[in-house]
Amino acid sequence: MADDQVYDNQGGVSELCDELGSELLGEALDKLATGDALSVVATALDASGQRVTCEFDDDSAEVCLEAARTWVRNGARDENNACVIGKPACYAIAYLGAVADDDDVFRDALILEFGDRGATCGYSAYVLVEDIGKGDAFRYTDPAPAGELACLL
Repeated sequence: MADDQVYDNQGGVSELCDELGSELLGEALDKLATGDALSVVATALDASGQRVTCEFDDDSAEVCLEAARTWVRNGARDENNACVIGKPACYAIAYLGAVADDDDVFRDALILEFGDRGATCGYSAYVLVEDIGKGDAFRYTDPAPAGELACLL
C-alpha cells in the first residue's frame, strides 16, 4: 500500500488494527500484573508494519490522554516532530480507568481506544482488572466493547 493512501475501512476494524490493539492490550496487562506503573500509552502502525509507541506520564491522566490523542492525530511523530514511521494506518491507546458495573459500582479497568485511517469512527473496549501488581493472582476479564469514538486518523 502506498504511504499516502487513505485506508478504506468502513465496516469495522481491520485485521492490522485488531492485531495492534491486542498487542498493546497484552503489553499493558503484563505491566499491571507486575505492578509497573501504567500511564497513557499510544501506539501507531503504518501500512508496512512499522510500529511506534509513546508513553505519556508527566501530567494528570486527563492531560496525558489528550496528549496521546493529539500525538496520534499529528501522525505519531517523535519529540522533534519528525516522522519515525510512514503515515499511520491504525492506532491504539491504552490507559487505566474505571467502569461502572451493573450495580453502578466503579471497578478498575484497562481501557483501549483504537481505529483505522479512513474509518467512519474509532472504537473503545475495556478489560476489568483485579489484584494489580500481584503477579499470578492478577485477574482480568475478556475484552468488552465500550462504544464508538471519533477516529483520530
